[in-house]
Amino acid sequence: MNRRKVLVVDDDSGMREVLESILVAENVEVCTAVDGKDAVQKTLALKPDLILLDINMPKLNGLTFCKAIRAGAETRNTPVIIVTSLTARGRIEECMAAGADDFVGKPFQVEDLLIRVRAMLKTADVPNHVERLNQYILAVRDLRERATGTVKP
Repeated sequence: MNRRKVLVVDDDSGMREVLESILVAENVEVCTAVDGKDAVQKTLALKPDLILLDINMPKLNGLTFCKAIRAGAETRNTPVIIVTSLTARGRIEECMAAGADDFVGKPFQVEDLLIRVRAMLKTADVPNHVERLNQYILAVRDLRERATGTVKP
């Protein structure tokens, strides 16, 4: 079986490196893009199983990128987790309206990010968007319970 592929999109090279090092430990193939325009090309070429996306980037910001891939037939079901320092409530709602599946604020807890990545990769192949998000929510809950040792019978 092929390893899952995650595209990390961030104009900050340090953040790309941090995310890449976290994901490599998860045995996923990590690809990176330096801005939204680069990310569009790589999304079409690489067909990632998940995209971790910053918002503020040159050439094409994360929200515009997210709207663009949601409009494309080949990319509309690609899961997207926004990872950004812009965490105001209105901004979170704006990201979800643009088509993001989830939102992680910077700075983030590595374990929290990994739970979300694992859950999203587990449910990435569910073709129905609403059903995928329902399964994702259940997977996040299950993984959090396991991580904290609070698994319910």
